[in-house]
Amino acid sequence: MFQKIKNDFGWILLVALGVGAVFIWSQVLAQETGSSDKIRIDFFDVGQGSAIFLAAPNGNQVLIDGGPSDVVLAKLGQALPLTDKKIELVILTHPDADHLSGLVEVLRRYEVGQIMETGIADNTAEYQAWNELIKQKNIPVVFASAGQTIKMADNLAIKILYPLGKINGRDFSKNTNATSIVGKIIYGGNSILFTGDAEEQTEQPLLMLGADLRADILAVGHHGSKNSTSAEFLSAVAPQIAVIQVGAKNRYGHPASETLARLKNVASILRNDQVGDINFQCDLRACIQR
Repeated sequence: MFQKIKNDFGWILLVALGVGAVFIWSQVLAQETGSSDKIRIDFFDVGQGSAIFLAAPNGNQVLIDGGPSDVVLAKLGQALPLTDKKIELVILTHPDADHLSGLVEVLRRYEVGQIMETGIADNTAEYQAWNELIKQKNIPVVFASAGQTIKMADNLAIKILYPLGKINGRDFSKNTNATSIVGKIIYGGNSILFTGDAEEQTEQPLLMLGADLRADILAVGHHGSKNSTSAEFLSAVAPQIAVIQVGAKNRYGHPASETLARLKNVASILRNDQVGDINFQCDLRACIQR
């Protein structure tokens, strides 16, 4: 009798441990992937640079820019499940080092399903390494142009607003900021506008053409430079929240006091240099900061 109880106790303990393990892993996975109707958007703190991560309910993931170093790898390691080494879409808004350098490391470490970029001519060593890795890994490339829509999941799409036409192969070495991809992430009733390093000379054509710029969250152009986020542009976007991706005590003086003054009249301001990573979870109705 006693021996039978001992044997039964062993099985009960084994089953209990198994159930416990399943419960723990289910909680971990729930935290990592989120519930089935929510997306996550992370504005990574990568120093003086930009990196935006989007995770869809169906498991698709997007990385927009990669910051100035391999810091983005640690950020992705925290955001992704341990076994997930694939990013479905990488967007390079323009090939300046503070947006590109981290993406070179991402290409080396992750499987990337597709790349979107402008494809402008650029002779820097990092951009050459970027292009060599794309060829080596045979990654499909799409050149950005206004009017394109990328569907990432049900009710989730990325709409490209700028550049106004394909500019691949053209030389913009004097001002690569003017080539920055501007796009809008749309999920249900939510919209997030990302602008790379776009300045007023990019904003003006969009305003003149009557582009649909309105967005709930604005990723502020060029890290809050005084030449970006004009009053007219800000009025057209009318964001509730403005996110400034900027490094602490950077040598450029970003964000500029003039830009901050314009933003304060319109939106709540969140800055990576003040709060670190800035994370949102969105259902079909609203985005909530996590």
